Amino acid sequence: MFQASLGGGFGAQEYGLHASIRAAVAYDELCSQYKIGIIFEPQAIIISGRVPPAAARRAREIILEVCGRVSVWDRTFWL
Repeated sequence: MFQASLGGGFGAQEYGLHASIRAAVAYDELCSQYKIGIIFEPQAIIISGRVPPAAARRAREIILEVCGRVSVWDRTFWL
């Protein structure tokens, strides 16, 4: 499993990590049905958008699989 830290990325490696996370979430069977926003901040990766709890939970799992131990904040809502 690939593990990396978001703090202090080095050029292409940092952007490669962002692309890897976005692609993994976008191509997941459950997550691909919804528009899940992913925002990269120095403190955490933020999941946002109007998605059901199951999709938000799956996006969080994918991010943790790709990055390892990293803070993931959930700012999603579902009515």
